[in-house]
Amino acid sequence: MTAKSQMAPRDSQATIAMLQEELEATNREVMLLTLELEQRVADRTSQLAKANQALIQEVRERLRAETEVKQLNRDLQARAKQLEEANRELEAFSYSVSHDLRAPLTHMIGFASILQDEIAATLNEKPRRHLEKIIASGRKMAALIDDLLRFSRLSYTSLILQVVDLNELVGGVVSDFKQDLGTRNVVWMLHPLPAVHGDPAMLRQVFVNLISNALKYTRPRDPAEIEISLAEHRGNEVIFSVRDNGVGFDSNGPGKLFGVFQRLHSDKEFEGTGVGLANVRRIVTRHGGKVWAEGKLGAGATFYFSLPATSEEV
Repeated sequence: MTAKSQMAPRDSQATIAMLQEELEATNREVMLLTLELEQRVADRTSQLAKANQALIQEVRERLRAETEVKQLNRDLQARAKQLEEANRELEAFSYSVSHDLRAPLTHMIGFASILQDEIAATLNEKPRRHLEKIIASGRKMAALIDDLLRFSRLSYTSLILQVVDLNELVGGVVSDFKQDLGTRNVVWMLHPLPAVHGDPAMLRQVFVNLISNALKYTRPRDPAEIEISLAEHRGNEVIFSVRDNGVGFDSNGPGKLFGVFQRLHSDKEFEGTGVGLANVRRIVTRHGGKVWAEGKLGAGATFYFSLPATSEEV
């Protein structure tokens, strides 16, 4: 027997022992990795469970919020409908009252005028002034009722939409006013205006009211200046301006300008019923536009309004 064959059993045992140690070490490592993996899986499962719970809660909150928004929209639509009905009833009532008041007021003014013609000469100064005040107040009331009737009709009149040449429209309005200016010195600055999409009759009323307003409040000026121009072209709308060098107004009070019967000047300073600018706002609003004003006491005023542009202009 050789030395090599005698050491083989011992080498085999050592090899087996070494393999067993390596196997045990590998098993321990595998066990540690398994435990670590199980912990990671447990942690990740916990995280996913929390995320899933949070997602479920978020979905519930969104569904609840969506339900609340839908309910709020329904409530808003219901209130809008109620408000629309109330406005229609109020405007119908206003129209009816104004119409019913017009006839007796006309009779009162007529009989007071007859009385003034027949007996004014026999009256002394005080009762004659009283009679004049009665007639003047009646006429003012009649003008107020007429303006209120026109304001009410704007809610019922259907819009006849078409392409409107504002150069021709404004030129016609200015020409009509020039015939009644007498010796007044008015400088007109009329700039080229684009065509718009709107109701020509109602848009004419807008310019009539704004130009009339400018003429009234430039009465103390010599010369009076009235400028009508395209202020801005913004997207699918055009913004116009009517500027004057009149008495202007306090910049803290323009919000009152467009309210019914709201005025910034007394009747002693300038006549008026306080309905004209309210008509402007209603007409412009019905056309999908906005109206606003800028001014300064003693330095004139500028009125702006926006209208939809025609497809050619856009």
